[in-house]
Amino acid sequence: MSEDWKVGQRPADVDFLELIEFTLTRRQPVNPLLDPGTDLQSPDFPSAPEEPTLFAVDIAGVMQVIRLPALEPSFSTRPEVIGVFQMRGIPVPAIHLARALGFSTEPAAASSQVILTELQGGVAGFVVAGARRVRRVRRSDIIPPQNEIYSGITGMVLDEKKRFIFVLDFAKVFAGFEADFKKQSAPSANRIDFSELNKVIVSTAVMPEAPRPVVVIADNSATARKALTEIISTFDCRILVCGDGEQAWQECLNLEKSCDHFMVIADADLPHLDGYSLARKVKSDSRFAAVPFLLHAGLTGQINRERAVASGADAFIGKFNRRDLFVAVDACLKALAERESKAS
Repeated sequence: MSEDWKVGQRPADVDFLELIEFTLTRRQPVNPLLDPGTDLQSPDFPSAPEEPTLFAVDIAGVMQVIRLPALEPSFSTRPEVIGVFQMRGIPVPAIHLARALGFSTEPAAASSQVILTELQGGVAGFVVAGARRVRRVRRSDIIPPQNEIYSGITGMVLDEKKRFIFVLDFAKVFAGFEADFKKQSAPSANRIDFSELNKVIVSTAVMPEAPRPVVVIADNSATARKALTEIISTFDCRILVCGDGEQAWQECLNLEKSCDHFMVIADADLPHLDGYSLARKVKSDSRFAAVPFLLHAGLTGQINRERAVASGADAFIGKFNRRDLFVAVDACLKALAERESKAS
């Protein structure tokens, strides 16, 4: 069964998978006792009240979760592709996930959300009713699917109410749309060339002869730590990896005595001292007020964004959003290098 760990109680020695849990419909159960005007003979009235089916996807494959943007017409003839939107100049197909699974044709609404995913065939946006939370489950608790209930299902997990959450593989779902999407945009235009981006950033991140800065990474997810380390290692800097917020704070205290220029990248959801509290603690301390602090999170809704601003963080980035992270780190390292140059 899945488990919801309170802050500070997540065991580091257990093999967990982080999932973004979401629903595909906004329909609420109908109760004729509470709504006497309900037509029980209407074909639109369900035979039995049902809660929205729960789905989830591995957060490692998610770039960002955003509100449904304005859509442009799509050249695809498939009804599941409801339009295209621009993301930093890249055309991204908006795929109505419920339709793609044959689950529901409920129209997308202004409140719908899009789960942005980078796949081998390009970048795709899967339109869902709403992302609920980031859930941690033991890999051993994921049940293999007994049959193809929905296309792209790789497993199931039970929540606290014994309801099934269907774990999806977006790559399998997108495979049926890749050919259509290639007709309206060249693959090269739809894919971010990180190797070229690295060359530009590495060559300009730190000024010549400047001491190597330190980047403190704070994340309790081994998957996220690995991804962040791979990205940051392309810069000319030293990396300190921490598993929780308290450890990151101690590293800041140590660096204050030995290093004049460092920055912090922290997950918003950390054990012992969460990322928002860590940012507030760092930024409110006169010794660290000028230290660049980047927060990243699996869910980047308005409430979390407001919390990030209130904490004093310099940037708030979607988890595993590589391009935004590159740009933000590049800007921070340039600022550190310029400050060091002026000081010398």
